[in-house]
Amino acid sequence: MTLVNQIVKYSSFLFILLFYFSCSLNHNEEIINGYTMGTTYSITITDFKDEEDTFKIQIDSLLSILNKHFSTYLDDSEISNINNQESDSFTLSNEFLYVLQKALYYCEISDGHYDITIAPLVDLWGFESSGNMKLPEQKSIEYTLENIGYQKIVLTNNILLNNSKIKIDLNSIAKGYAVDKISEYIMERGYSDFLVEIGGEIRSSNNQRDSWIIGIQNPKENSIINKIQLNNKSMATSGTYNNFFTYKEKDYSHILNPKTGYPYMHNSVSATIIADKCIDADAYATLAMAMNPDKVIELINKDSSVECYILEIQDDKLIEYKSNGFDSFIF
Repeated sequence: MTLVNQIVKYSSFLFILLFYFSCSLNHNEEIINGYTMGTTYSITITDFKDEEDTFKIQIDSLLSILNKHFSTYLDDSEISNINNQESDSFTLSNEFLYVLQKALYYCEISDGHYDITIAPLVDLWGFESSGNMKLPEQKSIEYTLENIGYQKIVLTNNILLNNSKIKIDLNSIAKGYAVDKISEYIMERGYSDFLVEIGGEIRSSNNQRDSWIIGIQNPKENSIINKIQLNNKSMATSGTYNNFFTYKEKDYSHILNPKTGYPYMHNSVSATIIADKCIDADAYATLAMAMNPDKVIELINKDSSVECYILEIQDDKLIEYKSNGFDSFIF
């Protein structure tokens, strides 16, 4: 999965195992696959009654509209217009405003460890394009930090007062939002039992069928460390262990601290979040990789609608951190 983690999952890798299954296989299921947002999507619907090609066209059309709002790779997207033009203010679409306000909320509750303006710092380190990672000069980091900080984003109703040097990146949350929008569309079509996955971000719905079971990959080996019973919930996982570079025998993670300009030194290698909506699971999963695990668990235990599972590697051993209710989801 691309896009920053901290901060915006620029090069974040999801450890959600790319398969899922149900407790019972006695269901008539339709699986629809495709590509969007620089990754793949997969939709599984129980008792599917529509025409598959027509249904897929509608899904792709909806995803194309979302890309027009949030893709930093489209020159004419809403976010590119904000980042590249020098207008003093922008009137935001309702969808963009909703996602931006959500993202700013997570910036706030994380005390800025999650920051949606960090993209220039990710570019400086070379994490946006694989194979070009480098250790920047201190002066370059200091200069870049002058134009980073979510507090510089000013919203008045649906008007964004733009600082042309600030670049917004919502990729840490946009895929989760897309999963929610596709799920809402499927429900509007009358389906109540389905699973939507985009780049590892997942939302489930099951009312007539058995549970959806999702595997979480062990970050040390090619195996499942936990199976999660996901009933009418969303799930996202972020991780670090395969996205780093080594300089002078020191490893540098892609999880960058927007306050210092350098990678975090936490030992966390993956964080899995379970929440009602995928937009929240997506943002929390990014946030969780940018903070001390104890602080993350403390924060999430204050929200009864969210659960968290964090893995650290210390002395080649896995250490688990769990929120209060996470065990109830283990299958």
